[in-house]
Amino acid sequence: MRRTSRYIWKIISAVLLLAFSLPSHAGEDQSDKKKPTPKPQTVFYGCYVDVDVMDPILHVFDATRMGYNASMEFDLFHRFYPSFVLGYQSHDASDKYNYPIPAVNLCYKVDGLYFKAGLSANIWKKDYYKKLTPISYVGLNFGCSPGFNAEISGYPIENGYWEMEGVERTTLSYKGKNTARWGEVFLGMKAPVAGHFCLGVEVLFKVLLHTDVKGQTDYRIHHSYAPGYGSEKNGRWGFRYVLSYYFSFYRGSSADEELY
Repeated sequence: MRRTSRYIWKIISAVLLLAFSLPSHAGEDQSDKKKPTPKPQTVFYGCYVDVDVMDPILHVFDATRMGYNASMEFDLFHRFYPSFVLGYQSHDASDKYNYPIPAVNLCYKVDGLYFKAGLSANIWKKDYYKKLTPISYVGLNFGCSPGFNAEISGYPIENGYWEMEGVERTTLSYKGKNTARWGEVFLGMKAPVAGHFCLGVEVLFKVLLHTDVKGQTDYRIHHSYAPGYGSEKNGRWGFRYVLSYYFSFYRGSSADEELY
């Protein structure tokens, strides 16, 4: 009986101890929740200058294409990154042209400048007291290739009259300036590797909004390739691998000695 009462007393004591300890822990949790969220220390922390090394790498494996692009991204609050991309691309897309009429000796080459402007948001944990931090971001771009050059030869023209008369299908040549516009959704990350130098990767999903269509009533030349976008048929996904240098404009306090 005494042994049983001891066990009961121990259980009651443990319950009482737990009951008195819970409010104190709850108070600690509430105090943690009431801690203020860190605020940005400045508006403009700095900017990234990026060089994309993916296009030169692809040129090694595919001699028909060549390109390069660079970009600037402005670091606002360590949260938002307005960006601007400027690039050049040329491509011999003769075997990739999406034409409705079969052709044997079609030649299709394009080249020209393009630009992209956009905004991304950092979804990584932010440390507002450091000049440079790793970032992971999502964003949107608007891309345009204004006045790119296109050269086509051997383009077949469909004509029922010629076919009835037994005349061979005729071809035409075209050379002129054209315009393409597209939108992009992208996901990326960037991290410092040595001092202010950073490495980053981006995956892009692109949607072609407009390409020029040249021609007359008996033929239409539809451009299926654009610098900066790629092939209309196979260019929806893109990839960038960038080497960056970060120019910091955040001085911080005397206690903030770490770069990142």
